[in-house]
Amino acid sequence: MINKIKYRILILLALVSFTACQNDDTVTANVDAMVAEPGDLLNQAFPLNKIRVEGKGLEGLKKITLDNTINITFNPNYNSDKAFIFTIPFDEKLGSRFGVQPITFTTASGSVTKNIELLQPVPTITKTIPAVATPGFPLEIEGTWFYNISSITLDGKAVSYTVKSSSSIIIGLPANAVSGSELVVTTPGGAAKKTIDFATIVLVSDFDGNGARTEWTSYGDVESFNTSTAGGPTGNYTTLVWGGSTANGYNGSSGGTGTGFLSSSNTDATKAFIDIDVSANVVGAQFAIQLNTIDGKDYGYNFKITDVNWTTKTISIAAFTDNYGFGSNTAATINPSKITEIKVGVAQGDSPNPSAIKFDNIKIRYQ
Repeated sequence: MINKIKYRILILLALVSFTACQNDDTVTANVDAMVAEPGDLLNQAFPLNKIRVEGKGLEGLKKITLDNTINITFNPNYNSDKAFIFTIPFDEKLGSRFGVQPITFTTASGSVTKNIELLQPVPTITKTIPAVATPGFPLEIEGTWFYNISSITLDGKAVSYTVKSSSSIIIGLPANAVSGSELVVTTPGGAAKKTIDFATIVLVSDFDGNGARTEWTSYGDVESFNTSTAGGPTGNYTTLVWGGSTANGYNGSSGGTGTGFLSSSNTDATKAFIDIDVSANVVGAQFAIQLNTIDGKDYGYNFKITDVNWTTKTISIAAFTDNYGFGSNTAATINPSKITEIKVGVAQGDSPNPSAIKFDNIKIRYQ
């Protein structure tokens, strides 16, 4: 009997010893290093980098959680006891951010949490809208990684800006911006640079003594004409009043002719525009903008005032039509470098009586 008891005790001790050996062989999940590919960043990564995790007890990977909130997808086929691979995501809608943050790996043998630093990439500028900018007008910049912007400069001087998204910014261009200036967007990730080409802008007249045409006169059925009316958008402006007379059947004003406003290389009508500040005494007053006769045709553009407050009207040269704006042939094929005179009047056949049109800051622009 005593021998039987001894035998059972020996068996029990053997079982305890075997179990203890088994427990000693149990491997707890552990991460030794996180290496970004390509490159060899250790415990750091840029968005979309592949990360190679090295350690032990990593087999049976179940879950990867970044910053305690973002679940990262992975391919279980790239998983062994000593390593696995995954791609670091970046989705601001899910709460992705830059900087040091925890990342937790849950495997068959447990979970382990380490810190990884997500680095901000260098921003890029892919294009501007429009491709050729205009001084004094907004410009949209499209690119990548527009996060945590510290400054935006043009020719070394800060400009105002509004961030629409991580890929789009609207900047305010100064009126005195010079073509060929360097635009720089700076973030913690670095700086994106792009040379900005600007449109050619020629001031025809601001009625304050500046511009290519400073002496304006009126003609036709004009009741009154004043090129020094005070209180315009930037100083004096011109007022032309048509009171209903049809003795001539037309009216208008002009600063006269001379050399072409644009360079001889500015030949594409779709890239040429007239900007003019306009107002009137009454809604419905109809402006008539006319160009000098080009290639034997009288091109014009007519539009009605919809708001008596001052506004800037932009007219594409390609939108002008022959027969003083009432024809069917467009000016899309004319050479805008031939424009030497711009006339402003009232289209009196379809305008209230009286119509007092007001205009200022006439410019011709090529971009």
